[in-house]
Amino acid sequence: MEQTRKVSIIMPVYNAEKYLCEAIESIVKQQDVEWELLLVDNGSKDLSLEICQQFARKYSRIRVLTEENPRAGNARNKGYQNADGDYILYVDADDYLPDSKVLERFVCAIESEDADIAVCNYQRLWKTRLLPATDHKEFSQKDRNTEDFRFQGFFSVGTLSYVWGKLYRRSFLEQNQIRFGNYEYAEDKMYNLECYIAGAEYTFVQECGYIYRKNDDSVSFRYKKDSWKCWLQIAHDLDDWTQKYKQDYRSKNLEAYILFFAAFFDAKMEYTEHQKSLKAVKQLLEHYAKESLGKECFRMLAFGRSYSDISSSFWKLMMRGFSVGMTWHMFGLLSLGIKLLIDWRIDERLSDTGLRE
Repeated sequence: MEQTRKVSIIMPVYNAEKYLCEAIESIVKQQDVEWELLLVDNGSKDLSLEICQQFARKYSRIRVLTEENPRAGNARNKGYQNADGDYILYVDADDYLPDSKVLERFVCAIESEDADIAVCNYQRLWKTRLLPATDHKEFSQKDRNTEDFRFQGFFSVGTLSYVWGKLYRRSFLEQNQIRFGNYEYAEDKMYNLECYIAGAEYTFVQECGYIYRKNDDSVSFRYKKDSWKCWLQIAHDLDDWTQKYKQDYRSKNLEAYILFFAAFFDAKMEYTEHQKSLKAVKQLLEHYAKESLGKECFRMLAFGRSYSDISSSFWKLMMRGFSVGMTWHMFGLLSLGIKLLIDWRIDERLSDTGLRE
C-alpha cells in the first residue's frame, strides 16, 4: 500500500544497552511506511548513547537527541518537539515491535477510520515467555462514553493507559496541547486520560503490535518512596483537565479509580520492599486516606452509586469494600487483606496476563 504519511517514532533511552539494539532493529525493519526514529538519551551512564550514535551514523532516518531531565515524559516531549511526522508512536528502549508490518497496520487503521488514536493488542515478555495480555475486545466494542469503557480501558484491563502500543494523530495532540506532565512516573496514564477527555476517537487493531518486556531495572518495577504523592498529584491534575474541557465523564469516578488502584499497587510495593511488613502497608494506606482528595474519593466509592454501571460485580465489590475500610480507617484489616492477596497470588491472577509461572 502506498503511503504518504510519515510516522515519528520517539524512544526515551536511559541505561538501556542490554536491550536497545533489539528495540531499534525492530523499527529499522518496518516496511511500506515512511518513518523517522528519534532516540532521546536521558543521561545514560552505560553505552546507550554510543549505541544510539552508531545507529544514527548507519541510518539517515535515525536522529539522536539528549535531554538533561532524566524523566521519560520529558524525553518524550523533547522528541515530540523535534518530530516531523504526521503520526506519533512511542516505543520504550527495553521493548520492541513484533514484526515488520506494525506501522503499516497502524496507519491503515487510523486513516481508514479517520481516528485520532489507533490501539493494538500486545504481549508481555516475562523472562523468556511471551504472555498474551487481555484482548482489548473486553472493552473496545463498547461505547466510548460508557463507564465500562472507561473503567476497563484505563484500569481493570488497562490497555488505554499505556503510551506504547498506540499510534497518535499529531494534529489531535497539537489541537489539544497534550504533552507529558513532569511526574516521577505514571505520566502515560495522565497523557492518555487527557486524550480521552479531549474527545479522542479510537480505532482498534486486533493483531499484536507491541512486546512489553518485564525489566526489573525499569521505573515501572522499581520501588519508589512516597509514591502516593505522585498519584495524588495526577488525580488533582485530572480534575483540572476535566474542568478545562467542561466535561463531566464522571470525573470524580476517574480520580477515585486512580487512587483505588494506586493505593493497592503502592501497598504491594511497600509490602515487598519492607520484607512483608504490614506496618509499612498500613502507613502507606494512611497517606491516601488522610489527604483531602483521598477522603473524598474513597467516601464516594464506599457509599455512592455513580459507578453502578460497571458490569463487573467483582470489581464493584472490591472497590466498595476497600473504600469502606479506607473511610473508616480500618488500615490494619486492609493490610492483612492485601497480604493475603499477594501471598496467595490473587493479585497476579487479576493482572492482564494472569499467573506468570
